[in-house]
Amino acid sequence: MRVIQKKNRGYMEEDIYKRLQKRIDEFALGFNSTKSGVELKILQMLFTPEEAELYLHMSRELEPIEIITNKARIDASEVTRLLEQMTKKGVVFPIMAEDRKFYAAAPFMHGFIENAAVLDGPRELMTLMDEYVEGDFKARGKTLRTVPVHESVDFNNNILPFDDVLEVIKSKERIGVIPCACAKKMQIIGTNCDKSIDVCIGFDFYAEYAIEGLNVGRWITQEEAEEILRQSEREGLVHQIAGSSKSTEAICNCCPSCCNILKTIRRLPIPSKVTGSNYRAFYSLEDCVLCEKCIERCPMEAFVMQGDELSYNSDRCIGCGLCVTTCPASALSLELRDENKLRFPPQPESYQFMKSSVEFSEDVKKWIKK
Repeated sequence: MRVIQKKNRGYMEEDIYKRLQKRIDEFALGFNSTKSGVELKILQMLFTPEEAELYLHMSRELEPIEIITNKARIDASEVTRLLEQMTKKGVVFPIMAEDRKFYAAAPFMHGFIENAAVLDGPRELMTLMDEYVEGDFKARGKTLRTVPVHESVDFNNNILPFDDVLEVIKSKERIGVIPCACAKKMQIIGTNCDKSIDVCIGFDFYAEYAIEGLNVGRWITQEEAEEILRQSEREGLVHQIAGSSKSTEAICNCCPSCCNILKTIRRLPIPSKVTGSNYRAFYSLEDCVLCEKCIERCPMEAFVMQGDELSYNSDRCIGCGLCVTTCPASALSLELRDENKLRFPPQPESYQFMKSSVEFSEDVKKWIKK
């Protein structure tokens, strides 16, 4: 009899994680199932069965504890305890307003994959996550969008305001610097990277969540944020902005060797089609001195030596501008793509990579009014 109970319990626990996977797959970029079941192993490491059950009663909208309690139909003190545990794991988003605590379910990306890494999750978990995103994970929608190095753009060409990282910084008041989740993940797994880790810049809700909710990162000034951008450019990190069309929520400074998104794009035959960049490098053969610095700087391997000549494949250019700023002969410049190929920020219904701070505020206001 005891064996049967144990077996049934095992089936029940397996079922809860399958239901959890389907629920998370509804959010943001999704969380698709795989033949290997690696996604279920990730969930089993992140959620206890009780936490998984509670998550199923949550939504992407911030809700007060009493509402979550009513839906879960368990004791309020138990709900509070579980939510506090889940907060420490980075699988829910909490916010305090007018002495009330609100919670929303965090998606897989941008959510608990990044949170687990910056919280120094176990190596086994980081390895499973890397296996998943490098393998059968299929993002449903757009992720990060590459924007150019500020100094690489000719401002006479009228740089688009949403592509200017310095203008984004100047438009924000609450700014935090957070460890790069991809670099942290690879560091935990055991790969060696000499690039800086504390380089990702978050704004508003996401800065507050990391710094005050997870005790990760720190508040910085606009001037400090600008210096982080300059240092990132010197190290060859790629600026990528994240958020929704309502608001830019983060500027990620991504290492080409660590960033899962950049690594995925690099494997494609035509990376320029998927990055959302509005720029591309222009190469002047006459001015080139064959120093080969562009080969070292390009994250997409757009430059290669073929015999005694440098070959440039513009289809591989993602418009980051890293090659331009280190070209000693000014043989490279960054130009705006043809107007009919410009990629403006997508509309909200088609771009939900990160729920905006504006939307989180609206969630809270809805409940405060009641």
